[in-house]
Formats: sequence, structure tokens, C-alpha cells
Amino acid sequence: MASFFERLYPYCPIPLQNLGISLYGRYWRRERFGQEYEKTVREFRERDHWSADQMGDYLNSALRNVVGRAFDAPYYREAWTAAGLLESDLSEITVGTLPRLPVLPKQDLRGTPLAFVSNGGRRPGRLRSYLTSGSTNTPIRTFCTRASHQRFVAAREVRSFGWAGTSVQKPRAMIGGRMVVPKGAAKPPFYRYNAIERQVYFSAYHIAPAHIANYVEGMNRYQPEVVTGYAFSQFLIANMMRDQGLSFDYRPVAAITSSEKLTLPMKRTIRETWGCRAWEEYGCVENCGLATECEHGRLHVSPDFGILEIVDEQNQPVPPGVNGRILCTGLLNDAQFLVRYDIGDMGSWSEEPCPCGRNHLPVLQEVAGRLEDVVVGPDGRQMVRFHGIFIGLPYVLEGQVVQQQVDRFQVRVVTEEGFGEEQIREIRRRFEQRLGEVHVTVCKVQELERNARGKLQAVISHVKTPRTSGHPHSGVGDGCNR
Repeated sequence: MASFFERLYPYCPIPLQNLGISLYGRYWRRERFGQEYEKTVREFRERDHWSADQMGDYLNSALRNVVGRAFDAPYYREAWTAAGLLESDLSEITVGTLPRLPVLPKQDLRGTPLAFVSNGGRRPGRLRSYLTSGSTNTPIRTFCTRASHQRFVAAREVRSFGWAGTSVQKPRAMIGGRMVVPKGAAKPPFYRYNAIERQVYFSAYHIAPAHIANYVEGMNRYQPEVVTGYAFSQFLIANMMRDQGLSFDYRPVAAITSSEKLTLPMKRTIRETWGCRAWEEYGCVENCGLATECEHGRLHVSPDFGILEIVDEQNQPVPPGVNGRILCTGLLNDAQFLVRYDIGDMGSWSEEPCPCGRNHLPVLQEVAGRLEDVVVGPDGRQMVRFHGIFIGLPYVLEGQVVQQQVDRFQVRVVTEEGFGEEQIREIRRRFEQRLGEVHVTVCKVQELERNARGKLQAVISHVKTPRTSGHPHSGVGDGCNR
């Protein structure tokens, strides 16, 4: 939403909020769909039936095009030159020789996002910009063109929505990170409606046993064909419905989940309660990698969206069945180039071919490190991916939320000069937006603890929930503001 409307939105009556969301939906519909979308849909559908050799030839050609253009971006010109690579070397790069190029650490993209844009690092006036905290609560700014955006959506239309038997242009429900219901202690309804895109948007911040009947009411009112959004939020709704004996008046075609691992118990609960299958999608806001579930339940990578590597500590490929770090090289973004980007996840390749026969689309056996702890509110609501606490917050380099009790939180932040009371008040305000009145302690620390794989756990919960009984954690930093 435009910043002016975002500021005004919380004070508007619900009908005006729905109108504003619909007008915003009109803009996004023009942004997502157009000639480039239609063209890319046709191309992805055609490649669905290719042989492995056809896909290999295509990927080598597309990769050479990407690295050739990336060399015009300041970051790569400096990094690749320092690694002894000449521009002429890039014309010989193939998927097999990709490990010749240096790995791109996430902190480099976070620090200088425009350095990955061609045209000398200058931002063209029509370039789209997005800011997200991602799974580590650490802001990442990405850029793309309108054409790139349409390609991203087209790929998901074919490989995600299409494989699930539906379409991104069908009526849909979304459970995501936007604060569509503004206040932490708001009354129902806990959903808003985008009439232009026929999209009902449910709050991910109000999912509680006392509220669940209203979620069912919203689904029955608009009857979306496909439910999208956070995997665990979808599971929570289905699980609470089952506990209370609630059901929909109709049957959705599919549930497409994102952001967390979709486990077998979660799948079963959604199928038993909603009467439809849940399909897992793995991707990232940087739009440099995509994996989607086929009819046999295997998670296929779309290398024509982004080439995925799984590597060891020396940044070399690991064999199937062995866990390693996931690197992504995006092929669809013609503005900001990400080559061998360390996305921060661990995974492994499957050792077996998939019965679906799509042997040109490799299968992920496992993606590790995507499941976060749950935040439990004083009224029983449960939230995953505590999205928004650190987005756009000045002087915060990294952040972590520790829930000590249902109404007591510690926020650990790694900061730079300039962080002070204004940012602390804003953190507390954002907690109140999502949870109502809770006690929040903000602690400045030198660094945040990582797990054994070196990955930041964005949320640490010591409150028992249906999914976790808490994690032992030690090491409270100095500088806590109470």
C-alpha cells in the first residue's frame, strides 16, 4: 500500500479499508498480469514437457546471459575481477562450472542492494523495490522490473497453482504478513476483501480459538477456490476448526502453503478439515529460487526460475542425500542479479527419481531450517513468522524475539549508531499492534546466537504451544531497556 494510505488505513471504517485494499488490488493486478505474464506462462508450460538434455541446454544459455549482464553491476565487476575472472570467461560458464564463481553472502546484498543492479548501480525510475525481514528478521531490499514481476507470477501459475489444479487468477484467500486488521486487540471481522482480485485476506495475527468461527465465516462468505499463505497459520485454522467441530459450507480446490515446512500431520489436518489437499511451495522474497510440490508429493526445483546448488563448506556440490547450504542463481530478474546467493537455508537432493517423470526438474529431499517457533498471545492467538517487527526500522542490523511468558517478551537487537528510545518505542508499538498489551524488554547485544548450522533462529519461545514445548536458550545480552 502507498505510505499515505498505510498511515490512514488503521483509522478508516472497515468498508473504506476494503475499498482501499481493492484499489490497491487494481494496481497489483496491472502489475502482475500482462503480455510478459502470458508469454512466460506459455514458455513454462512448454518446458514442463522437455527432456533433461533440452533443459540443460536452455539453462546454460540462460545462465551465460545472466552472468554476462551481472558483470555490469558494480558488485560483480569488483568481486569477480578480484577472483581473477575476466568478462570473456563468463561466456564459457555452464551450470557444471558455476562453482568457479564466488559465493554471494546475504550480508553483502543487505548492505549494498543497488550494487547488484546493472546500469552502474543507479536505480532506474521505474524499478520496483521491496523490503522484507525474511526468516531472520533482518531487512533485505530487492529490486525488479514490472516484466520480472510478471515472470515470477507466471512461473508460480504453472508450477505451483497449475500443478495444484487451480490458478492464481481464481478467487483466493491469503493468510500472510500484512496488518489488514490494524489493532492487536481488534474485534471481528478478522479479514478484509479485495474485490478487484477476488481475494479475501485473513489476519495472521488473530488466530485464536475464540476467533476461529469468524475465519470460517469469512471463508464461507467469499468461498475462495484456493487458500495461500503461511503453512502453520493454515494448519492452526484447520486444527482449531477440527477441535470446535467447525467446517466450511463448500470445498476449496487446494491450499498452497509457504514460509514454513509443510509437515505430514499438517497436511492431514488440512485435508481432513477442509476437504482439499495442501501443496508445499518453497521460495524466497528475492525470487531467485522456486520449488513446488507435484502430484506425488515431491518437491521439484524449477531451475528455469533459478538454479539451485547444494554445497559443502568449500562451496562445492554435495552428492544426493547429503545436507548442504542452498545457493541460488536467479534467471528471471532483469534488474537485480543474484548469482550463487547464499539464501541461508540447508537442504539435500533426493537420491531417487520422481514417479511423475519430470526428471528435468530436480527433487529436493529436504529443506532444513525453515520452521520457526510460534508466538502465543495472551488471548491464545498463535502466530508464526513475527513479520514486521524489524522491517524498515532504522539502525537495526539484526533482531530476534524471545517469548518468555504469554505477556512477556525480550527483543534482542544488533544495532548501529543512532539506535535509541525512538526505535524502542516503535518496537513496543508494533508488538501492541499485533498482541495487545504485553511487556517488551529491548536488549542491545553484540551478536545474536546461531544454531549448530550457523542459522539465526528468529523467534525463540519458552511458552508451550501445540507445536513446541520451548527451547533451552542462554546468553542474555547486556544493555536491556526495560
